[in-house]
Amino acid sequence: MANKLSRLLGNTTFKHKLFLYSLLLCIVPVLILGTVSSTIASRMVQEEVDHNHQIILRQIQFQVDRFLQTLEKASIDLANNRIIENSVKVGPSMQHLDASLDMIDLLQRQRNFSEVSYDISIIYSNFGKIYSNRDGLIEQEDFVYADIARQINAKFTAPFVISPSTYPNQDELLVIRSVPLFTTGKADGYVMLHVQSNKLSSFVQSVQLGDRRRLLVMDDRGTVVASHNPAEIGTRINSAELYRYWSNPAESTNEIDLDGVPYQVSMERSAFNNWTYLALTESSLLTGKAERIETLTWLIVAALAAIWVSIALFGTNRLYNPIQRLTNKFSGENRDRNSQVPRDGLKALDSFIHHVVMTNDRLQHRLDEQLPYLKETVYQQLLRGEMTVREIREKTEHYGFPLKGNWFRVCLVDVDEFGRFRETYHEKDRSLLFYALRKMCEELCEQEPDFSCITAAPLPGQVAIVIGMDRIDGDSERKVEEMVAQINGTVREYFQFTVTVALSRSGKGYLSISESYQQSLELLSYRLLLGHNQFITSEELEPSVEQSRTTIIKRQKKIISSITRGDLEGAGAELEEMMQEVPQYVQNSETVLGLFAYLIGQLDVLLQDIGLDPKTFFPVDPYKELYAKTSLNEVTDWLKGSVFPAVARHMGSLRSSKQKTNIQLALDYIHNRYDTDLSLQHVAEQLGISPSQLSRSFKEETDIHFGDYLIQYRMDKAKEFLVHTDMPIKEISEKLCYTSVQNFTRIFKQMVQIPPGQYRKQFRDGEFD
Repeated sequence: MANKLSRLLGNTTFKHKLFLYSLLLCIVPVLILGTVSSTIASRMVQEEVDHNHQIILRQIQFQVDRFLQTLEKASIDLANNRIIENSVKVGPSMQHLDASLDMIDLLQRQRNFSEVSYDISIIYSNFGKIYSNRDGLIEQEDFVYADIARQINAKFTAPFVISPSTYPNQDELLVIRSVPLFTTGKADGYVMLHVQSNKLSSFVQSVQLGDRRRLLVMDDRGTVVASHNPAEIGTRINSAELYRYWSNPAESTNEIDLDGVPYQVSMERSAFNNWTYLALTESSLLTGKAERIETLTWLIVAALAAIWVSIALFGTNRLYNPIQRLTNKFSGENRDRNSQVPRDGLKALDSFIHHVVMTNDRLQHRLDEQLPYLKETVYQQLLRGEMTVREIREKTEHYGFPLKGNWFRVCLVDVDEFGRFRETYHEKDRSLLFYALRKMCEELCEQEPDFSCITAAPLPGQVAIVIGMDRIDGDSERKVEEMVAQINGTVREYFQFTVTVALSRSGKGYLSISESYQQSLELLSYRLLLGHNQFITSEELEPSVEQSRTTIIKRQKKIISSITRGDLEGAGAELEEMMQEVPQYVQNSETVLGLFAYLIGQLDVLLQDIGLDPKTFFPVDPYKELYAKTSLNEVTDWLKGSVFPAVARHMGSLRSSKQKTNIQLALDYIHNRYDTDLSLQHVAEQLGISPSQLSRSFKEETDIHFGDYLIQYRMDKAKEFLVHTDMPIKEISEKLCYTSVQNFTRIFKQMVQIPPGQYRKQFRDGEFD
């Protein structure tokens, strides 16, 4: 059964499960509440009946006990009265007429002043006479209760009560007390009080019990003394269950069967005379009330269940709607991928989420693989100054960069004679050597716990070290310089090449890193004059060296600029000027060749930046050819005759192709955004070129100036709006970004020879004709 239920639930959709569980969560508490409420209500009915029974029984008990106590007191007063004692002693005779008259007068007074109505009989045991206020003086044999009188004369000396119907024809309650004589201590007579049985029954009859209820007063022998039913008075208990309950209520149940009818019974036993008071209510009456309460309770439960079913159905639909929308969306996506979608929406969603998690894991794995390259890119952006402080902090927190501090210095480690280095080692070997160089620099930085460092490779053959410091003072500056100065010696010890190290000044904040990088690049250029394997700082440069470096660098920049423009004559003239200046600053041939090697390296970097491979137009290694020259004239002729023309030729072809591409992009930008505030400066910024370059290239490619083309294109759009739409002229002028209608109308008239309104009218008139 459990397996079948499990399989059934397993095949049920999540929506149905959600409805079922919601229904169970709603209905089960209501059912439990209904069951508990009905049970409690039944018990409360029973407890209420028991409580009412106890109240009634205590009330009846109090009244009957008070009634009997009154009779007891009256019998005591009479039995102990000297007049009654004297009358019993001397007997009823004419010789003692005074005693008899006193006795009669006493009985009359007793009856007149008693709150209970009763008759009195005086039994003269020694004389066989009885005096009764009803019958007068009679013989004992003529007394209605002659048998009782004989029995008490023979057996009883203690006071006692005889319940009604105990003896034949006895319909009264009798209270009998002996009259002892003070002289002998014997009972020579008895006082008998007669009370009609209806006096006791009146207490029971005064209680309004209602139908199917009974109230019984029983004496200590189990005889019914009072009841609503007069026929029950004087009868004994004839029900075994009632007798067991009466004799031992602690070990009996409260429900008994009497005359074939089940009753709920409550009992009180009097401590005064040991009489028992029983209240009986038919069980069907209680169960009827309980059933009505249960019926009402279950009706309420049913109503609540119906409400909760509605709420569960409504809530299930509302809760499932987001899942359904997601499922429908994912189902559509899965159908596009021709994949099967589970019928259960939650399973479909789970399947999609599983797919997303798996994809995310794969992407995370790829991201982990690409993280070093991403960090390298961020480091290079940091060196080039392409990031704001906010971006730097966000990426530092995101990627966990180790760079911290308020002050920063940049150290550049550049391989000497990089061209020869590249020719000496294969590409794979170069990558391993450069990786080892970078790791060596990182390990040197890690030896100083006061600093934080990152390394990057901004250019081929170059390692940039960014050093972060919390504070700047003489001790920190000295430690940084000592750490960086170790690089040259360590490289000479472990590698077959040399490096030149340049260290910038300290800068405050992340934005100073790019400035420090530019300082280090500028310091590296002094290698042309100082030679290889140098540690260069701005503090150690002599003014003459700085001046000579500035002069030569300017010459080299002019040469490269001329080649970029295609001006070979200008490049040759600058080279001639440089050849005349070099001997003034440099005295050894190795440094001189290093100057020209640096120039070739700059051309090499320029070609690589624009996407050209230098090997395609340098059939022979240019560095080998350079170091094979024996004089400056040979170097000059070789550069002017071979190197410069080859570079300029490839630059020109690339420049022409790039110019066409830029102008086409500019035209597309104008066509797509003619309705915005366009300017030459704005479009040039979007293309990443200067406004002057865009203006010159635009004129060369389109044979029209940028501003004229923009006006002409907007006027063409205005003609379209005038002919094909009912757009007001004011709205057309605003759409084409003119400051006023008058300005738009003036320019339109200049271009088309008629105003806009007349142009619209003429065109439409001609169209109708």
